[in-house]
Amino acid sequence: MATGMMVGGMALQGEAAYGQYGLEKQAGRIQAREAEIAAKQEELGAIQREGDRKERLAEAMATQNAQVGASGIAGFEGSPLTVLDEAFRQETTATERDQYMTRLSALTIRSRGKIGETIAKQRAKIGLMSNLGSLSTQSASYANI
Repeated sequence: MATGMMVGGMALQGEAAYGQYGLEKQAGRIQAREAEIAAKQEELGAIQREGDRKERLAEAMATQNAQVGASGIAGFEGSPLTVLDEAFRQETTATERDQYMTRLSALTIRSRGKIGETIAKQRAKIGLMSNLGSLSTQSASYANI
């Protein structure tokens, strides 16, 4: 009877170890998924910032054209054109810089998620092996009884 209880206890320990292994793996998958969501949010933020920049540029161009028109100078002569061209160049540079930084940030976030997932899986495997080793040791000591 005592042997049956010992075997039953070992079986429960084995089930608990396997359950812990599954939880650790699931935690890793969740971490990777959260990183993917954060990366997508970063990319969506960049799209919004680009839209905002284009809107500001359009407003600046409209204001500049209105000022030039009020002064009697044609819209594409001399200095006003240079100002518009420079404003457009600055916005284009800002957009390109933001797109690069967003790609870099999203890649970093995704990489951290994958690394976290890998670490969680390895912890799960190590924990399972440790628990199985413990069960093996217990089994050997019960065999000697």
